[in-house]
Amino acid sequence: MEMTCPHCGLSGNVKEENIGKSLKCPKCRKSIPVQEKVEENTEPPGIPAMEMAESLPSPAVKTSTCSGCSKEFQQDELIDFEGQLICAACKPAFLQKLKEGATTRESSGVEAGIAGHFSLQIGEVVSESWQKVKGTKGSALGAIILMYITAFLLMGAGGVLTGMMGIDENNIGLLIGTQLLIQLIYMVVIWVFSAGVVMIGVRRAADQPFSFSMLFDGFSKTGKIVTAMLLQTALISLGFILLIIPGIYLAVGYGLTLPLIMEKGLGPWEALEASRKAIHHCWFQIFGLYLLMTLIFMISCIPLGIGMIWTAPMALIMIGVVYRIIFGVDEK
Repeated sequence: MEMTCPHCGLSGNVKEENIGKSLKCPKCRKSIPVQEKVEENTEPPGIPAMEMAESLPSPAVKTSTCSGCSKEFQQDELIDFEGQLICAACKPAFLQKLKEGATTRESSGVEAGIAGHFSLQIGEVVSESWQKVKGTKGSALGAIILMYITAFLLMGAGGVLTGMMGIDENNIGLLIGTQLLIQLIYMVVIWVFSAGVVMIGVRRAADQPFSFSMLFDGFSKTGKIVTAMLLQTALISLGFILLIIPGIYLAVGYGLTLPLIMEKGLGPWEALEASRKAIHHCWFQIFGLYLLMTLIFMISCIPLGIGMIWTAPMALIMIGVVYRIIFGVDEK
């Protein structure tokens, strides 16, 4: 057997009969214990190398969905275009749409919306909103008309009640309290109905089923809606007191509070802040949309308000399109 002197490095052959003895190195004359050389075995006892390799768990392969065809691919097979993952097959068509300005990037949730992972173009929003008016007018107009008829009847009943009470020095406090209560009930009804009406626009924007009966959906979340609207009213009013501009900023920023409560199930303050933080990324575009829609409304009112048959549903759908682009709409 071959062995090497640990002192001087001299190598040579040693007879196996000397195993267990000590020999002197012929070069450095130092004693060297002769030991049997044991080969290292890296395999666990009883498990062949191939079986051991097969028994080890394979690393998990991470996959993602292509934004173009919605198919699953390994992440290294997808290309990231400003937050959108595109597969090789969809790449040419996607780049062409991007070049033509026809691709509007949409987010896929509340966190993505707050982070600003979307792009919003005023022209595209207005165009899509107008195209989707067809087939929406009946449900949208019916819900809006019933909402205001109900509110009008409440105010009328409140007026009759306070009139019956009469004005007297002894009941001034009761009369004022009754009027405030009637006003509060009126606002609650408007807020709750508005939540349902807005959801008609959201569902239409997402090409999901909708109906006139959605007007009443807000009653299941009355507490959240009323709390959010009271907070919103107080904060916007305070903003207008503080040099007007903060009030305008908040009025625009809180525009998606109701659909966030209805569609995402957020709490009052959570919905207010999610709406404000997301719209902050495109505040001027949203403000421009509001101004444009106001102008369209004014023009549609000129011929006896007949144009509002189209512009009222268009406004609801426009809110829905903006909401879908910023936060996405869950499938129902």
